[in-house]
Amino acid sequence: MRSDSDAGEGVRPLLVVVPHTHWEGAVFQTREAYLTLGLPNILRALQLLEADPDYRFTLDQSCYIQPFLERYPECRAAFRSMVASGRLAIVGGTHVMHDGNIPGPEALVRQILYGRGFMERELGVEAPIAWQLDTFGHHAQTPQLLSLAGFRSFWFFRGVPSPETPAEFLWEGIDGTRLPARWLPHSYAMAYGSPDEPTAFAAFMEERYRMLEPYAHGDIRVGPAGADVCEPEAHLAPLVRAMNRRPGRALDVQIGTPADYEALTQPNDSWPVIRGELNPVFQGAYSSRIELKQTTRRIETLLTDAEKIGAVLTALRVSGHDDPLWDAWEPALFNQAHDLMAGVMTDRVYEDTLASYGRSLYRAEEALRSRLAQYAGCVDTRGDGTPIVVVNTLPWDRTDLVEIDLGFAEQGIRGVRLRDAAGRSLPAQIVEAVRHADGALVTARIAFTAVDVPAMGHAVYHALGVDEETVEPVWTEVTTAVDVVTDHIRASFDRNGALTALGRPDGPCALSGPAILLQETDEGDLWEPYRPLDGGSRIAMRDRHPIASDARSGTTLRCEILRGPVYTEVRAMMKLGSGRAETRVRLTTDSDRVEFRTTIVNHERFVRYRSAFPTSIKAGRRVDEIPFGVVERPEGIEYPAQNWIDYSGDGVGLGLLNVGLPGANVADGALLLSLMRSTNIVAYGFGGGYEPGMGSDTGFEEGVERAFVYGLAPHRGDWRSAGVDRHAAELNHPLHAVPSEPREGRLPVRWGAFGALPSGVMLTALQATPGGDWICRLYEAHGRGAPSVLLKLPWPVSAAWTTDLLGRSATPEPIVDGTVELSLRPFEIRQVRLALGSTVDPGNACAGRSGTLSASVDR
Repeated sequence: MRSDSDAGEGVRPLLVVVPHTHWEGAVFQTREAYLTLGLPNILRALQLLEADPDYRFTLDQSCYIQPFLERYPECRAAFRSMVASGRLAIVGGTHVMHDGNIPGPEALVRQILYGRGFMERELGVEAPIAWQLDTFGHHAQTPQLLSLAGFRSFWFFRGVPSPETPAEFLWEGIDGTRLPARWLPHSYAMAYGSPDEPTAFAAFMEERYRMLEPYAHGDIRVGPAGADVCEPEAHLAPLVRAMNRRPGRALDVQIGTPADYEALTQPNDSWPVIRGELNPVFQGAYSSRIELKQTTRRIETLLTDAEKIGAVLTALRVSGHDDPLWDAWEPALFNQAHDLMAGVMTDRVYEDTLASYGRSLYRAEEALRSRLAQYAGCVDTRGDGTPIVVVNTLPWDRTDLVEIDLGFAEQGIRGVRLRDAAGRSLPAQIVEAVRHADGALVTARIAFTAVDVPAMGHAVYHALGVDEETVEPVWTEVTTAVDVVTDHIRASFDRNGALTALGRPDGPCALSGPAILLQETDEGDLWEPYRPLDGGSRIAMRDRHPIASDARSGTTLRCEILRGPVYTEVRAMMKLGSGRAETRVRLTTDSDRVEFRTTIVNHERFVRYRSAFPTSIKAGRRVDEIPFGVVERPEGIEYPAQNWIDYSGDGVGLGLLNVGLPGANVADGALLLSLMRSTNIVAYGFGGGYEPGMGSDTGFEEGVERAFVYGLAPHRGDWRSAGVDRHAAELNHPLHAVPSEPREGRLPVRWGAFGALPSGVMLTALQATPGGDWICRLYEAHGRGAPSVLLKLPWPVSAAWTTDLLGRSATPEPIVDGTVELSLRPFEIRQVRLALGSTVDPGNACAGRSGTLSASVDR
């Protein structure tokens, strides 16, 4: 086997052909239908490997390999033998070829844990080559994330910054991690479909080699030979041998695996460094079939919250909560395959995707509900009335709105009073109620502000039914402009319900005009806005997407305001095109953010809907959250954001928060949030499972009500000092209110299981291991480093290790007085394993923590 250094007189150029099949998972056909279609291709590959020692084949994705081994047990030995020999290569190391931008950070980690775990457990291989051949763009923390999981290289097709990008480079992430990247400039199917006649075959391979000339560092080049759900090519090995025997040939061809090619082309000083993200690609996918994005975010939130509560219960010696919940994670992980997450599927696959999401959602909701109930059962809730245990799953103390449904068995209850654990009365607002004819309550949904709920902990409140009627705020029609002012926010609305001014009470206005809901013509398809798909698209998009010249705002039919002691809300009901919409804007008395709840019923095809917020900010800086970090991005281009974007300048800024709405932009000074699109598969060549008669008209979203949650956080200074990242996390992880019954418990009325982390440090996961240890994943989110991060628990930490994402390569961390102190580099992702000491009285262990820790209740 030769290498780049062997190039010279008498050594011919070399094309390494890598046979593979691109497994779709599900897009045009369902998961099961694709398995029926595609599993025989693995059998065909095994036959070729058995028959011809020169043949090689490459597979990826555990969602493809696992069902093969389960359904063909008679072939397991042959499969494992070929893997062990290196002739059947296993790459990818993930469950599916996932979307890297839209799912949250923990979903990306679970892809690796699930995929690598299966491959190591069942096949004895590490699969250290990341194989993202068809994924629609790649975020700027990918090099660090992959390196932390033991990957040594990254193969991909889409997202390079320019057509002149070399095929091999060092990709540098925002933390400085560099990872060798192998770009396939002519796609993952470049060498597939070769003729089966020797002369034509040789000409085909020579042409493929020449096509790579503009991108190559040397005379060894790679040609992937596989397409979507394709059969292996039986003629390949014999014709390669024939070609290599031709006298006077200008080129040698070798059938190999990705590892074979990497062994020939090690990174060297000629490889340039490319920094930052490889985005965006296929921007229409950020809001096509938006309900899929919202559902995956919902499931991730439920599962990570359930894991955190489970870790605390495990530390409290409540057994049964170290389950990694893979039965809930797996369907969601599968649905994060790049095509499914993008929403570019046929109707039948869409229905199948919703059904599998439903299974994940049910399991996630049940896991969280059960764990919250068990957690509340550990809390001392003695006192009058109905105890409400308010649980905070974020690692900082927080004050936020809580809503809870209450029922009343006693007759004559007309109102509700709320007290904290110290007996102090708090404002409570009835959101909605069912009453008897005499006004007595049957049920009531109440809202209140929970104050300084401890990090990763709880605070107890008590709701008391009283015979004095609680005045319910009522909706009144708005006929003129109105102002809403709290201690934190100053806002104005016009008579149509549009937000026209917003800022801090003592600060400048962040808006330059009314916030509006827009409908725009969009003649694109499920992949692309404004134009049909270019399936060969591989360069990061640079087209600007400002507000369209034909953008239409709604006609308000009625505007109302509700003013209450806990929150004020303005709602506008409008006609929007031939459909309808309603937007509710809520300002909570003790909150620094404004929340929007918008519903749209669309009745038109080929349109998109966006919320627009024109700002007063001149020449500002746009910053977007990505998985495990933030990046500054150019104006005018739609990118996928995680939970927020921010636009700041001249001492004023505006954060735009979202819940499962990734498509975001700043154009001409306006913050733009993509809500949904109405489109379908406009034109696509038959093949890869796509057949005549397949429909995708559910993508038009006609006659279906869609609901959206987003928010604004006006601020002085920059996004860091304003805590925009925390506002977004709080919007996505609301406080959990758990109704309970009065009982004595071992946890005091205010308690936290995790010392509040400093600003700029985020905790994405807290999990219990079967042995009772904790796994914590954190990252430095402000790009400035965190020299002293204290992991302080109510139990002594007996040992701590920094590990890789797979829990290996453990490096001990020092412990002082039971506390672990870490130092994080800018944007560093860190996984820490904590061994907890013997359980002690939580009340005593937490002495000095935020709030009162006494278990006594003021009656």
